[in-house]
Amino acid sequence: MDDNSFEKRLRGLEALRAIDDLIADLGRAFDAGPSAEALLPLFTSDARFVIDRYDTFDGSAAIAEGVAGNADSGFCWTLHFLVSPKVALSDDGHRGDVDFYLWEVATSASGRAYWIGGRYLAQVRLDGGRWRFSRLELQADLISHYPEGWKDKPAELAQA
Repeated sequence: MDDNSFEKRLRGLEALRAIDDLIADLGRAFDAGPSAEALLPLFTSDARFVIDRYDTFDGSAAIAEGVAGNADSGFCWTLHFLVSPKVALSDDGHRGDVDFYLWEVATSASGRAYWIGGRYLAQVRLDGGRWRFSRLELQADLISHYPEGWKDKPAELAQA
């Protein structure tokens, strides 16, 4: 079969779409508490998650529990914007290197508001018929306290 066959190109497009969904699911899992239950299926059993210079978790269970446990001492509320993914698939279409940006607002367990920005470098692979992270590394460029803190939404936009 020709390397540029319709079937191979279609599998590549399906992989890219599934990896986009994986990234979206990651943000939603982080923002759902974070949810260990939602995080667990996003990682391979031998995955590694490096959180800048702050922490490293090995294995999907340790990642899910470690990130969820962070709410008690780290960030208890987050809103992740994971954007501009670049994906390079392997020739066999079963692995890929991924690079995407992070923009996040967060509240720490102490109640302080933060702006966080940076990028994620990741490796993904097809595992059990599903795309999962086998390595995820956060490279934070900005973790800045926002002294004013977050405010409630105004009752009317005219009050904003």
